[in-house]
Order: sequence, then C-alpha cells, then structure tokens
Amino acid sequence: MTPKPDDIVTVYTTDNASEAEILRSALLGEGIKCEIGGERQAGLTGLGSMEIELLVRADDADRAREFIEKHRHG
Repeated sequence: MTPKPDDIVTVYTTDNASEAEILRSALLGEGIKCEIGGERQAGLTGLGSMEIELLVRADDADRAREFIEKHRHG
C-alpha cells in the first residue's frame, strides 16, 4: 500500500539518541519536519539497544533519506 503524502514514515533508525537528535535538528534545518520515535522507550530500559526512529511525512521521505545518506557518509 502506497503511503499518502501526509502519512508518517520511518526514514532512519539508530540505537544512539545523540545521533538521532543531531539528524533531527539537521533535517529541521533543511525544512523537513521530523520527529523522533522510540527514544523514550530506549531511555527507560537503560539499554542502548532499542531502536530510535526518525519519522517524517511520506512526501519528505526521499529528500530526508538522501540528506541523511549524504551527511552520514560525508
């Protein structure tokens, strides 16, 4: 099923809360509204192995993925 433009989709997952926050801030700076999902659960467990998701509108997903890929690998 193809997502609708306003559906929220995951564009990146990590177990590092700092990395997730840095990427969220960078995406916001690019004009891409981004939320973090799973961060609270990861922090509550005391374990660093829970996945934290970066969530964006489906309309912004391709642009967000390209931005993340470009900036993660220099």
